[in-house]
Amino acid sequence: MRDEFLLKQYINTLESAALCARLSPQGNIRWMSDSLHKLLDIHYLRRTTAFSKFLHIDYRKSVTDAIKQASDNGDTWNGKLYLDSNSRSNWCRCMAIPLYGTDGYLTEFVLLFQDISREVYLDELLQEARFDPVTGLATRVDLLNDLKRVGTQCLAVLDIRKFRSYADFHGLEFGDELLGEFSAWASEFLRHKHINIYRLYSDKFALIPDFRMIPNLFEGHLLSFYQTLSAEKLKVANSEVALDIAIGMGVGRNKQLQLAESALSKAKVIYSGYRIEVVYERDFLKENNVNWIPKIQSALVDHRFVNYYQPIKSTNKDKPGYYEALVRLRDNNKDLVPGLFLDTAKTTRYYCEITRSVIEQAVLTSESYQVAISVNLSIQDIFNKETVSFIHYVLAEHKKAQLIFEITETESTEDFTKVQAFAEEVRRLGGQIAIDDFGVGYSNFSRLISLRPDYLKIDGSIVQNVLNDPTSASILNGLISICKELRIPIVAEFVESEDVNGYLCDQQIEYLQGYYIGRPSPEVSRALN
Repeated sequence: MRDEFLLKQYINTLESAALCARLSPQGNIRWMSDSLHKLLDIHYLRRTTAFSKFLHIDYRKSVTDAIKQASDNGDTWNGKLYLDSNSRSNWCRCMAIPLYGTDGYLTEFVLLFQDISREVYLDELLQEARFDPVTGLATRVDLLNDLKRVGTQCLAVLDIRKFRSYADFHGLEFGDELLGEFSAWASEFLRHKHINIYRLYSDKFALIPDFRMIPNLFEGHLLSFYQTLSAEKLKVANSEVALDIAIGMGVGRNKQLQLAESALSKAKVIYSGYRIEVVYERDFLKENNVNWIPKIQSALVDHRFVNYYQPIKSTNKDKPGYYEALVRLRDNNKDLVPGLFLDTAKTTRYYCEITRSVIEQAVLTSESYQVAISVNLSIQDIFNKETVSFIHYVLAEHKKAQLIFEITETESTEDFTKVQAFAEEVRRLGGQIAIDDFGVGYSNFSRLISLRPDYLKIDGSIVQNVLNDPTSASILNGLISICKELRIPIVAEFVESEDVNGYLCDQQIEYLQGYYIGRPSPEVSRALN
């Protein structure tokens, strides 16, 4: 009697604390614990209430069939199910235990539950983090895990050149569909090369081999990937799109992603994918061990920031061409490109001094050779009072100098009124204004109309793809029409072949710039035209 009394107490304790229920052989609920009542938010049950009523309709038949099949075999069923009620839904892990009488017939089921809703929710969040919803590709989460698992020393990052132009011109849905088509094509191609692709963000993708591939082989596969993609046209909506990409590859035992990002920034400067930019860990560490600030300081003191000049040719014999001033740092008889030092300089007060040095040299060269020279200005320059005052002084004192100020990053500033005020004062003092790296999009067009620059420089990726990509050609033709309406001359950058040069001349583009026209040089020519 004592043992029976204790057993009842144990059962009562278990039933009050646990999520459990007892079912008839037909599946109707005979009893349900208080905890399960609260979980399902129900207060009254009829004896004829079927347990299946609380199973989500999408899983109802599969769960009941599985429990029945297990009991027919005399087995316990273990599985996951989705309990549904009027006010809430819960994922539960469930054990369905069949109980039999002395005659061997099924008398009832005992169901024990464990609420795993939070686990499922966290798993869903993890899945969302692991896989990109637009492309279906794995994301940075899996990339970092796979890097450790494979132990590879090679990683590449690729960027779709000026992807935003497609999205702005055709719409966001077109952009997403283009990313999807590219991802599907790239995944299939790279799978045969034993390379996995991941979406990092926006139009940035990472690639790693699925085994410890040697760097030369990996680089060869990347080059093959680029060349094949260059000949491919992706079908999106009713358009055929020829994409151009930049690829950077990092090689090292540590920080491969950082190495590849560094290589990509170099690759984006060069509009040719027929070589893959590679950064090795040893070179990266050596390069980044350079303390650029003392070098920048001494270069300013010793006047070792020098201008290179790249010709911009006019296609109209009645209008002269001009030059663009490009800064270099002269270090031990070697002229260093701005990609090495300018980002560091921008974090210091020396950046504006470099800008003023470029302007000062441009003024003297313009007066000496009687040619117009353009100087690049960032928003940081325009927001610097000392730099703006210096520009006003130069224009007022050097009337014979022909200066054009190319403004970059116009879409990155919210306070566009300062840009407008700067442009108005420059024009009043005899200077001219150009907008650099112009793409497409409502914000850019509205600012183009309000600023009315003297020159508009078309983004280089549009020019680069104009012969192979109908979308790039459409964007260019649209910009030509708008600029002719507004009477704004167009400058096409990155003219690197005779075919592109001929096409742009046929389109009556007013100015051309690129290696086909002329490379940057410390000297200018009086016979530019």
